[in-house]
Amino acid sequence: MDGADRPHDRTAVATRSLAVLAIVSIGLYAAIAWLSWQFDYHAAGVDRPILAVLGLFAVAFALYLIAIRIVAAGPGNLKLVVVAAIGFRIVMLFSVPIQEVDIYRYLWDGAVSVAGVSPYQYSPQQVQDAAFSTTVDPQLQRLIAVLDREHPLAEILARVHFPELPTIYPPTSQVVFAASEITTPAGASLLARLFIMKAWLIGFDIATLLVVIGLLRACGRSADLCVIYAWCPLLMKEVAGSGHLDAIAVFFTALSIYLAVRLLKRDAATVKPSDLGLAGVAITLALAIGAKLYPVVLAPLMVLVVARRFGWQHLLMPGAVLAVGTLLLLRPMMPRDAEVAEPIVSLVAEDSGGSMPEPIEVISIAPPSPPATDPSLGVATFLKRWEMNDFLFLILIENLKPTSELPSDRIAWFSIVPDAVRESVRETAQQSMGIEAAEAPFFVARAITAVAFLLVAIGLAWRASSAADGALFCEAVFLTLAWFWLLCPTQNPWYWSWALPFLPFARGRAWLAVSGLVLIYYLRFWLDYHHADTTVLGTRYAGVAFYDFVITWLEFAPWMAFLAIDAWRRRSGRFLLSPKRCSEDG
Repeated sequence: MDGADRPHDRTAVATRSLAVLAIVSIGLYAAIAWLSWQFDYHAAGVDRPILAVLGLFAVAFALYLIAIRIVAAGPGNLKLVVVAAIGFRIVMLFSVPIQEVDIYRYLWDGAVSVAGVSPYQYSPQQVQDAAFSTTVDPQLQRLIAVLDREHPLAEILARVHFPELPTIYPPTSQVVFAASEITTPAGASLLARLFIMKAWLIGFDIATLLVVIGLLRACGRSADLCVIYAWCPLLMKEVAGSGHLDAIAVFFTALSIYLAVRLLKRDAATVKPSDLGLAGVAITLALAIGAKLYPVVLAPLMVLVVARRFGWQHLLMPGAVLAVGTLLLLRPMMPRDAEVAEPIVSLVAEDSGGSMPEPIEVISIAPPSPPATDPSLGVATFLKRWEMNDFLFLILIENLKPTSELPSDRIAWFSIVPDAVRESVRETAQQSMGIEAAEAPFFVARAITAVAFLLVAIGLAWRASSAADGALFCEAVFLTLAWFWLLCPTQNPWYWSWALPFLPFARGRAWLAVSGLVLIYYLRFWLDYHHADTTVLGTRYAGVAFYDFVITWLEFAPWMAFLAIDAWRRRSGRFLLSPKRCSEDG
């Protein structure tokens, strides 16, 4: 065979292999979509095929890793990658959310906004209570009229999780929710409303894919590496399947970073302090923060990169635009004077409408008072209380809780700090912060992880700002978001999507494993349904406790250990792949 034909033959083989992987993957997602209908809101937990779905996702993830290896070995299949990615999402569009109910809050918020009422003003519980009583509040009357006119909304309202709390979702996302409601035909069924909302979110997801392609090209990388984002099974589950709003913030964050990379490529002398490129970065980042608050953690990175590349004077205009834009966007959900009940913690499992027990610390609110709710109550409660699927934060907080106050089956096996030290820390926190004893461990753990993240973020920002390198900047963005997620008390699987657009720039190959392993989270529900009151595998832990104290170590520890070894080998010069190739591998 002529040597000149070999590259062509290799490309043809790669294309055929990718096509086969795409076809098999579509079959897997079709099977998952079909099984999803057994996760109907009212289906009994023990009847839900959680293990079967996780098995199918595991196979899809294995095919995804193979696809990445094929693409990294030889480019030239961008169209196939993109078309297949869109196909995967279309298939999953017609599934119902698997073990998730967040989308019902989005649907309700959208209906409230279109009715001309702020979704931050009343909790769903207040609206439900008003529907069964007499109210003179004109805005509540307006919402009750909407319920009477659109009957599926009554069922949607009943499915909203934590109905005692007003919405926690920022205004940029609320605009999308309202757009979904506006584009929904009058009299549409609950399922039609759900699919339309998911279609909007999938649209943002596909738009992010296009930005990732542009970002790779701007950084001199093969656009085919977008497969790392495009084919990621986590996105099929959490965006196309469950319809999580994070797709909105992810899009605006990726767009902001793309505009920043374009700016970094320009000659510094041509970028004036009033350059519209700087304003574009600030505006899109403000929209991202206005969709979900997490992009604010990129601020140290943005500040240092702009300051060291163009000069500190170049921060004035974009800083003002970002600050003003963010404040204007978040103003509707900022604290206001209102008579609201203080949230109290109850260590009981909530059953949302008898369908999906949420085996976590549940926030229960005293009966709503007639005045409107403080718009910030939902977000404040989330920041002060929520803990789910965490690892580093879990290790820390379980060594801060006094074990004398916990039953033996709630004491973590890795809880090793003496009780005297725990009591001392709690008393100090109570006195210095003025908080309740029960809240002290959470607040202290929050403070420690916040300081740790701040140090990491500043270090990453300083390193990235030392060179006008788009790829290094994108890697710093990825690592900033990744470590923010790792140090959070709430590590829901869909939160990992925040970092996914920038995963192609990560040099540690272990990061690729996260997208698959985080789906282990759904074992938590299976354990709760099948072993709520029985111990598991001879341990002292039942159901949820077994997941929290045992399974999370399987979810996080192996890839974190591999990541540490991977980093050590690269630093010591023993890594067999070059940094460039390693980047291509993820």
